[in-house]
Amino acid sequence: MEVSYQRKVNFYETDAQGVVHHSNYPRYFEEARGFFLENIGFPYHRIREELNIDIVLIELSVKYKHPLFFGDIFNIETKFNVENRYFFYFEYQVVKNSEIVSTGRTRHCCIDRQTRKIVPIPDLLV
Repeated sequence: MEVSYQRKVNFYETDAQGVVHHSNYPRYFEEARGFFLENIGFPYHRIREELNIDIVLIELSVKYKHPLFFGDIFNIETKFNVENRYFFYFEYQVVKNSEIVSTGRTRHCCIDRQTRKIVPIPDLLV
């Protein structure tokens, strides 16, 4: 499944040259990931409260291809993939005017909120 999240670059996200600072891309990915979960009917708060688990980020990678600038409108195409019973990942493509400007990947697992121990991926996410 793929979900598209649209966003506009804010001035505070840019550096002195007007280019989006590299540190913002992980934030964009987090926003897109939250939007993805909302779209499948399981936002973070519901996962935490109803299933008593937290989704933990354990790995992050970003590839920068072209810059984004203040005022640019872009989409983040987000895909969810299961690695095995315990680990899953999201893949991201940041797209502006049909051009891929950045790609990324985050790897995750779920942990029990009380014990803080890893648990299998809930069926509702698979």
